[in-house]
Amino acid sequence: MIAAQAGFPLVRGIRSKPVTAPSPDRMTPGAPGTMQDERWLRGFALLEKYRLSWDLRVPFWHLGEAAAVARAFPETPIVLNHTGFPWDRSEEGLRAWRHGMEVLAQKPNVHVKISEFGLRDSAWDYQSNRRVVLDALAIFGIERAIFATNFPVAGLRIGYDALVAAMSRMVSHLSPEDRDRFFWKNAKAFYRL
Repeated sequence: MIAAQAGFPLVRGIRSKPVTAPSPDRMTPGAPGTMQDERWLRGFALLEKYRLSWDLRVPFWHLGEAAAVARAFPETPIVLNHTGFPWDRSEEGLRAWRHGMEVLAQKPNVHVKISEFGLRDSAWDYQSNRRVVLDALAIFGIERAIFATNFPVAGLRIGYDALVAAMSRMVSHLSPEDRDRFFWKNAKAFYRL
């Protein structure tokens, strides 16, 4: 299946969600379909063979596992979707999210998509989300950060124009060159467009 997808000229990578736990206290290391499953890892190895990247979508309590995958496959470009899902905005929750992000960011083949940091059942909050965005940029650096929107799902909390305006305001302190990198140049380079 991966070989067939790689045969299409516009395909650059896959977005695959491994099996995840609903909370940190319910993790089952090595369960089928997880990032520690040997069968899953054998399939993952094909990405390097076919020069494909991986869009990673897991909650922050799985970022340590993702770092182990990135370490085992250093030639496979990986981009973490949705800013690592910082769902727990308590100080303790944000500390745990930042720790996972820092562990993952140590792997040079990993980038981060700054997207979908709205919270379920909560209004979109500029200040809370700004903190997450600035932390993610500080952890990964502007060189490995990519703006994304996750529309139409993000539209449940904020309009597209309002999101782009808010993100532009959050990164207004960056140089014009770095803003270009964030909003489009890094994505162009990562996906070889």
